[in-house]
Amino acid sequence: MTNERRQAAIRFLERDYMWHVDMLEALRRGRGEVVFFEGQTVLIQRNDEPGAYLLTSEGPDAAEAAFAGLADPRSVNARGPGVPKRMEERFGLACVFTGANVAYLKRDRLAWDCPGLIIRPFRVEELPAFSAHYTREDEDQAREHIRKGELFAAEYEGRLAGFMGLHADGSMGLLQVFPEYRKLGIGRAIEIFFINSCLDRGWVPYGQVRCDNEASFSLQEHLGMTMDRTKLLCWCVRRERS
Repeated sequence: MTNERRQAAIRFLERDYMWHVDMLEALRRGRGEVVFFEGQTVLIQRNDEPGAYLLTSEGPDAAEAAFAGLADPRSVNARGPGVPKRMEERFGLACVFTGANVAYLKRDRLAWDCPGLIIRPFRVEELPAFSAHYTREDEDQAREHIRKGELFAAEYEGRLAGFMGLHADGSMGLLQVFPEYRKLGIGRAIEIFFINSCLDRGWVPYGQVRCDNEASFSLQEHLGMTMDRTKLLCWCVRRERS
């Protein structure tokens, strides 16, 4: 795709910034490239994982047409009327997450204060704790986050109390605070840590919140995150074969 068409796709995505912030940041951070742009359909192929895509489209037929000439996808972060359902029907994917983008659009760093808390890089020897508390990614994926320096531990009074990181697409997530350490401000502190880290790298800090997770939406609002809960997206992933 020519640079002119790529820039045109970016301008289209910017018309509805919050619905497309993840797609825009993938391009901005060099984590993906536009492989299709026509009408109101943009398809981005992620660089980190073969068969992983970000998609916005005006409808299911246009969405399906975007994959012409490409290998069947393994995962699609899809949005648009009828688009996730078509991804399921056409490519045998399953929608495992429906939610909305949230993003910190200010430039000011945030302050956090949680006595007894240290935020440090997650250690390989702590992977069993990761697997025990987070089931949507496996230890190999967690090792890759550690290698990239994108998974951090919340250590409270000398004990591992939780963790947070960046998903492979660049979104903030993986947030877990162990039950015995909740209500101490740890979740808020470690998310602020990641917001500031993204700002320091010149990125727009963003994440995706499941549509029924009212506690998380409340936290994002208190942190000053921008959101539009009417604009939903779905993570559609390849079903595991038995």
